[in-house]
Amino acid sequence: KRSRRRKRSSVNTTSTMSSEGAAVAAPSLPALKTRIENLAESIKSLKSSAEPDKDAIAAAVNELVDAKRTYAANNNGIGVDGKPFEEPMSKSEKKKKAKSEKVTGGGGGKDGGA
Repeated sequence: KRSRRRKRSSVNTTSTMSSEGAAVAAPSLPALKTRIENLAESIKSLKSSAEPDKDAIAAAVNELVDAKRTYAANNNGIGVDGKPFEEPMSKSEKKKKAKSEKVTGGGGGKDGGA
């Protein structure tokens, strides 16, 4: 029984390490930041074209989000803008979040004045 446990744990540790190793091998933060800026510019140019290609825009946006996620993962959860990275939300998720903040009283009010 003991040998089985050791084998399993070493296999799990190895597979975990290899997946983390792939993440660690990512480009440096300045290189990622430059890539993010270039992707943002390409998305702007795609959107401003006469007939925007929705598939190309979607692919570029997905690539941008992946780059931002990688940047944050290699920067202790802090995004390019210096704020904690949060996964993008759909419109319905944003509405639910705004509604729940409204119900719980998102802070501030008329009584806080001088």
